[in-house]
Amino acid sequence: MPKSFFAIVTNTFIDTLRQPVYGVVIAAAVILLIISPSLIMFTLEDDNLLLKDIGLSTLLVAGLLLGVFAAAAVVSEEIENKTTLTVISKTVSRALYIVAKFIGVAGALLLAQYILSLVLLMVVRHGILQRAAEKHDLVVIILGLGSAALTLILGLAGNYFYRWRFSSFAVLMGAALATFVMAIMAFIDPKWNYDPSKNNLAWDLLPPIILIIIAVLILTAIAVVAATRLGMTMSLFICVIIFVLGIMLEQWLGPTARNPDHLMDYLAWIPLTIIPCLSFFEVTNAIYEQARVPSIYIAHIALYAFLYVGACLLFAVALFRTREIG
Repeated sequence: MPKSFFAIVTNTFIDTLRQPVYGVVIAAAVILLIISPSLIMFTLEDDNLLLKDIGLSTLLVAGLLLGVFAAAAVVSEEIENKTTLTVISKTVSRALYIVAKFIGVAGALLLAQYILSLVLLMVVRHGILQRAAEKHDLVVIILGLGSAALTLILGLAGNYFYRWRFSSFAVLMGAALATFVMAIMAFIDPKWNYDPSKNNLAWDLLPPIILIIIAVLILTAIAVVAATRLGMTMSLFICVIIFVLGIMLEQWLGPTARNPDHLMDYLAWIPLTIIPCLSFFEVTNAIYEQARVPSIYIAHIALYAFLYVGACLLFAVALFRTREIG
């Protein structure tokens, strides 16, 4: 049974990487992160703080889209194509199948978030030039754009000469090159000198990035639940609705639930329990106040996410048990 489980996880991970939309969403998010300094450089606020906020939001939205598309492709479409029937008929339980699918999709999304996080750190290191006297960080520009160009060239060459899938190979190559570039930037200052103390990398972004990744895992679990019964279009619709409610519901019902005056006020806990409170994962105040996100807060959020993902998978298994796949 473990062998079958890991086989499903591996195949799901590879199939997700091979989907064209997977590479398209990552490429679109990377482009948006790269051009974001030019889009927000004329605001009246602190541009670099806004750059961090916009970058984290980009990671969250990209994770939502990737989760929905990937879950629909590896769960919903396989059910419709009768591929699931072949797997289930080989002594693989439905519960094991759903859990393996989620882990495979989650692994692919973690890889995408890793790449986008590195790009965000590079963009924030360059920052927005506040004064005319400030100079561009040529280390970020040359190494960052050079690694992107090399990824594109190697992906096209691998597809042309060896028939490798462009999207999956380019993503893996991009992750490796971005890691290499980030390792160099950790020791090189903007003047090409070896000085790790002046690398200008925003390490304070790591806790908010971790929170965003945890939120993406929750959205992925919800997408898997939707994919057990719905197609891609309806799954995307449901996940977007939950996404919007998850950001706004705490502001609407949170004060009422924490300070109930009437019996009806206690009912506010029902939607707050069912809908994930995604506002907990966006630490906008900490970014603008330049405050550190406590480790205990991240631990509490991780525990909340673990319980919520577990509940989603149990619900997905319950829905899948009564789903006709024959």
